[in-house]
Amino acid sequence: MDTFNDKILFKSRQHKIVLFFNFIPLFLLFILPLLVGTYFLLELTILSLSLIFTALCLISFAWVYFFWSKSYFLITNKKLSIKVRNGIFSKYHMSIYFKNIKDIAYAKNNIFHYMFNYGTFFARSSAWASGDFEWAALPKVEIIYKYVNNIYLLAEEKRELLDSLESIDSGMLLKKEVKEPFEEAIQKEQKILWDIQWIKEVVLLNDKDRSFIFENEEDRNHGVYELLRKKIAFVVTHDSSLREPDESIVLQKWEKVIFPTVKFHEIKRDWVISASPSLKVHNYLKDKFENLWTDDATILIGFDM
Repeated sequence: MDTFNDKILFKSRQHKIVLFFNFIPLFLLFILPLLVGTYFLLELTILSLSLIFTALCLISFAWVYFFWSKSYFLITNKKLSIKVRNGIFSKYHMSIYFKNIKDIAYAKNNIFHYMFNYGTFFARSSAWASGDFEWAALPKVEIIYKYVNNIYLLAEEKRELLDSLESIDSGMLLKKEVKEPFEEAIQKEQKILWDIQWIKEVVLLNDKDRSFIFENEEDRNHGVYELLRKKIAFVVTHDSSLREPDESIVLQKWEKVIFPTVKFHEIKRDWVISASPSLKVHNYLKDKFENLWTDDATILIGFDM
């Protein structure tokens, strides 16, 4: 279950009330009609009928319990997963990585949700997706939502350090350190970028820029969306003398292609990443520069303090 060296932080079945809701249809559609038919056709004694009733209930409940007990919601330090057993010879698994999540939500929309404290958890990989990842009847869904949200907000490198949900609140992850002033960090790294031969201009992204990029970037450009979560983000222009990237800028698996984050070794800080924007975002950003030539391109570079 712990594939690709994931650390399981949380594991939960659906709320136990699901056993009741799944048993009732079996009782009404199978057990009850069978008992009524048996009573009139075979004219059994009350004792015999009671034994049959008990046996049918136990078998039906065992059937429901089997599938409930083999289905899980999992939180690891890299992704969310669901593992569902929906038949004797049928099951499916689904995962969504934290780095690909665009938004998360939960729903509690009937009296049972509030009486028994459970609900439905959702996660989406794009702004237009519907039901990318869904787990119904999750116990204490509000608390789990808060934990997932806190994990999602962590930098990927910090998520790697997690070994339990409690470690999110540990001193190791939330330790307050004395840091350099925000403006000082911007000026320092901006100067480093200016000194790189193939970089022509450097501009700090503001909130308006981030909002436009978030709303208009292509869904498959995962690197740009990850970069928008960084506290400091620059857009730079470069000419044709651009060096080779530190990592592959395209990730392809079968027919699916995405554009991941890429390391940027010139900035000597932790968790520095870069990404290339789409043409639409590039056309928006180019108005921020004074000396952009036709052949020049833009790159986004971001980091946390």
